[in-house]
Amino acid sequence: MRDINSAEYSRNYGFWNEDEQKAIMSARVAIAGVGGDGYQLGLKLAMMGVEIFDIADPEVFEPENSNRVPGATTLNYGRSKAEVFEESVKAINPDADIRIFKDGVNDDNIEDFTSRASIIFDESELTYLHVGTSLARAARQLGIPDVLVMNIGFSAQVTSFKPDSKMTFEKFMGIPEGATTKDIKEMTVDFSRCLTYLPHYSDLRTLSAVKEGASLPSIAQGVDVASAVGSSQAFLHFTHNLGNNRPSPVWAPNVAYMDAYTLKGGATKYPRLSHFRHLGVAAFNNITGRNAKASYTSSDRSNRDKSIS
Repeated sequence: MRDINSAEYSRNYGFWNEDEQKAIMSARVAIAGVGGDGYQLGLKLAMMGVEIFDIADPEVFEPENSNRVPGATTLNYGRSKAEVFEESVKAINPDADIRIFKDGVNDDNIEDFTSRASIIFDESELTYLHVGTSLARAARQLGIPDVLVMNIGFSAQVTSFKPDSKMTFEKFMGIPEGATTKDIKEMTVDFSRCLTYLPHYSDLRTLSAVKEGASLPSIAQGVDVASAVGSSQAFLHFTHNLGNNRPSPVWAPNVAYMDAYTLKGGATKYPRLSHFRHLGVAAFNNITGRNAKASYTSSDRSNRDKSIS
């Protein structure tokens, strides 16, 4: 078993100390979703020294995942994302303790999935609001942070929900506090609540396509930024109370973002106002022809599907 003297962690000490390394190694991380951000995030945490993981994902890798996930190789098409992730972490640390839940997160296993976690990462892409709500409620019951990291274009945003805060995941997302899982399954995502940062360079036809039911597009750069931001926030969750002058993590309603394309970042405590402000700039850029066009309209996708068939 590794300890703070292991060679694998020797270069970390240029930026954090041994007590912080101990805190990292004692963390217990639950990640719901390893098809993009969650996969890269989990690998970074494993390289930092996290040894205990609970991973839930019901899906298998497909060719469409290969543009952003290292595990989505041709050899792994059709294989469980959770199992591939487990193999990748074991290749980093053979002694890692990993439980996988190939059925994803559901009402039957949510208690078991979160039972040993000291932090939860919701990487369900918000397309499954009932899963996000179940994770948030479990985190509150356990008194642990629930972290939400999302990539969007070349950028990413992050916030965390404090277990004793009035700003719950449900309030943040506009979900009635007493709504049941069945009720929430019927709800649609309000993008003005979850896309706090909308890149000014966006082709808004892509957002329209997603609202019409298209899958969420994502690229490697955004996933890399998301995993870097998410793992850095995890570091702060693990270490900010150790007396080493570390800042607190970003807590909701505050949301932080970073953009590798514009080389800018920031934070806001008014998520919806931020969304509409960024949306307005993106809309102006679209109308005036300042933004590059993407190819994600229904006709674009239909033509590619036809060419494949």
